[in-house]
Amino acid sequence: MILALGVTAVALALRLLVSEFLPLIDPDGIVYVAVARQFRATGSPFDPIFHPLYPLCIALAEPIAGEWETAGRWVSALFGALVILPAFALARGIVGREAALLCAVLIAIHPRLVLNSASVLCEATYTFFLVSGVFAARRGLVSGPRALVALAGFCLGLAYLVRPEGALYLVGLIAIAIFMIASGRARAAALLPWVGAAALVFAVAAAPYVWYLGNVWGHFTLSGKIDHNLPLSTGLAAAPSPPPIRILENAFLFQKYALPDLLPWVLLLLVLPGVLVRAHMPGWLGRDGILLAAILPPFASLAFHVDSRIFLPIVPFLLPFAAVGVLWAAVMLSDARRGLRWSAALTLVVVLVLAPSTLQPVLRPDHGAALYRQAARWVAATQPRDAVLLDRKPFVAYYSERRWIPIPRVGPDELLAAARRAGAGLVVLDSRELPYDRPRLIPLLWGPPPPGLDVLRDFDADPGDRLRILGVSERG
Repeated sequence: MILALGVTAVALALRLLVSEFLPLIDPDGIVYVAVARQFRATGSPFDPIFHPLYPLCIALAEPIAGEWETAGRWVSALFGALVILPAFALARGIVGREAALLCAVLIAIHPRLVLNSASVLCEATYTFFLVSGVFAARRGLVSGPRALVALAGFCLGLAYLVRPEGALYLVGLIAIAIFMIASGRARAAALLPWVGAAALVFAVAAAPYVWYLGNVWGHFTLSGKIDHNLPLSTGLAAAPSPPPIRILENAFLFQKYALPDLLPWVLLLLVLPGVLVRAHMPGWLGRDGILLAAILPPFASLAFHVDSRIFLPIVPFLLPFAAVGVLWAAVMLSDARRGLRWSAALTLVVVLVLAPSTLQPVLRPDHGAALYRQAARWVAATQPRDAVLLDRKPFVAYYSERRWIPIPRVGPDELLAAARRAGAGLVVLDSRELPYDRPRLIPLLWGPPPPGLDVLRDFDADPGDRLRILGVSERG
């Protein structure tokens, strides 16, 4: 545990370092900050789509950090590092001490975990409460005091208040308890009261937000994201597909885009032999089944959307198998007596392979992102406070403290009408974002705008990045 604490301290320093080199807040981070400000102003951290606990943490950290974006990064970095402790304890009880320590190192250096933990995003906070809940549940069900089962319900309730998937893990906890009772592994009189206590504390934690969602959406729901995401199309279709087709589309997108973020090639090569090695051990499913089961719930989101962020919280449940793969490779390359020394060398190789991706924001800073802050300073200095910006992303509006409306999928001839319908006085054209889903607007970045739109300012950066701000005039 002392070594795990040392790895946690290094992980926190690494995340804080990377956070200093990230030039922009994330789009979702802007909403989290807005909800945190709402809590400071009104006392309510509730939002129809974004769950409340992470914005609440931002609001509590802001007086210490002195700035909202910094507070959000600090909260993510802290929980992103602290998750190593319950992950280490969970892995130690399943795959052993050596593999658990290697797992802690892999969590500390994992590129996407580090980047997410350095950003104003909720996944690091969610992962901490989720892994803590799974660890408490396993310990309470298998060997520890049964009171840990109730603690698991509380941790999963806090996880739900960060991301809706936390509720699925409570269902899994209840299902496992029922299986243990039905198979004779536990007495109902000894286990059911604690499972009931877990469900009760979860319900107490979740009830105020669930009641709020019911009032907003007009029906019972555990997350407004379901109602929000169902009408949206995936990247493969221009219109929403039927649920079975949507799942197939998102499964394709998952293996193409999300899987490489979750398991870079060197970790994928280690996870596969790690799973096979564990599968040859007697009683492996009873021990490793909790890790395999904990991987499944996020895949329910394939019916709505696909994003590697959604699946990042399952990485601590996958990396114990990668750690076992390291130990297996070390034994195969040498022998059992020198396996520990070889495993340390292989871990160092893995760290060195992952380090360039982990430190990419530090080694290759995104200088072009400075255009957003330059444009925001110009807007703040020259435009009225009630100016509305029509933009693909909300960065300029956020840093200039102006209102933002997403630019619709229109062509050059419809842009003026779209801006007037939105009540926007400024239109921001962004060479980074338009090629993805607004390609018809790209010629306006360098060519003359249509009548009724005037070029107010161009912001350029090498190589070829441009941010153009158009003013909506009364003529044309």
